[in-house]
Amino acid sequence: MRAAARLAALRRLALAEAQLGRLEHLAGLSTRSVGEAAAGAASRGAWGLAAAAAAAASAAAFGFSARPVVAQAEAPWQAEKGKADVTPEDRYQRPAGVAGRLPREIIVYQYDVCPFCCKVKAFLDYHKIPYRCVEVNPLTKAELKWSDYKKVPVVLVDGEQVNDSSAIISRLAAEIEARQRQGGGGSSGAAEGSSSGKKGGFLSSLFGGGGGGSSGGSISMGGPAAESVAEEEKWRRWVDDWFVKVITCNIYRNMHEAFQTFDYISENGNFGWVSREAARLVGGTMMWGISGKLKKKYGVEGDVRESLYRSADEWVEALHGRPFMGGARPDLADLAVFGVIRAVTGTDTFNDVMQNSKIGKWYERMFEAVGPSSRLP
Repeated sequence: MRAAARLAALRRLALAEAQLGRLEHLAGLSTRSVGEAAAGAASRGAWGLAAAAAAAASAAAFGFSARPVVAQAEAPWQAEKGKADVTPEDRYQRPAGVAGRLPREIIVYQYDVCPFCCKVKAFLDYHKIPYRCVEVNPLTKAELKWSDYKKVPVVLVDGEQVNDSSAIISRLAAEIEARQRQGGGGSSGAAEGSSSGKKGGFLSSLFGGGGGGSSGGSISMGGPAAESVAEEEKWRRWVDDWFVKVITCNIYRNMHEAFQTFDYISENGNFGWVSREAARLVGGTMMWGISGKLKKKYGVEGDVRESLYRSADEWVEALHGRPFMGGARPDLADLAVFGVIRAVTGTDTFNDVMQNSKIGKWYERMFEAVGPSSRLP
């Protein structure tokens, strides 16, 4: 019986590959990425073969190009691969020479559960800076057709494009600090956008009026001290270079969790039902298929859940008894860790790390400090 099911799955996979081959012939596309991910899924047995066949068939039937499927399906958790017009060193540095300009409009092109996007949204929510979101189709990227840079998040600040989540946050933090050094003033910019009914708002978070959740803004007048900046940068790098990768390996470690991760597309996608379901099926299957390669690529050894628990505890221990890494108030490192964890809210990964590590109390404090979302309809 098992052999018959495996044979049937193999036949479906062969048919799907043949369909993709015809698509490649017509469109001049490569099926290499799909084939690699399908091979990874196939190694997991008949269920893996069936899932890989279904995903490949979906890609062919709905007209998606075969070559970008893996790269773009990875993007909710590896969103910033590619050139971002900033160097790795520069992205954590607050740029000099900013004008302290309050943004009138911020638009975030995102995947709703992308940890890099959620880092940016955590920063904006904490400072009560109003913003709008555009959900990007992870297969077609049609919403970013105007941009040469295709990796989310992409943020438009009053029409100016800023790429890379850490660079975006550094830029906005620099603007806030410059505004504070100038002594404030002015009623334009994001303060006008805070008319969404939320108390406080951007100006309140800057000048002690109660914005930014229960703790107010995280950035002290004139900017943080050099020692604090060094510690903050160390842990911001840790988030990007390690913590995101550990979480990535966890949310794709089995078929159930891989599809759980991509369920957001069915609920939040602003594109048609066919595109949403195709993205969910292809993305979940492909990422599950290459999950073993991700673990090796990222250097995550042993049980991925235990690695996650150890990483969460490492963060808590680095607080040295402080409420936040920033002391009495969250700093940019706090907001980065919080954003990445909040990205997986409702998943098995989130529930397990809350129950099996020491990070729960810190997360509760951050949840209270960040407060409600400042996202606009």
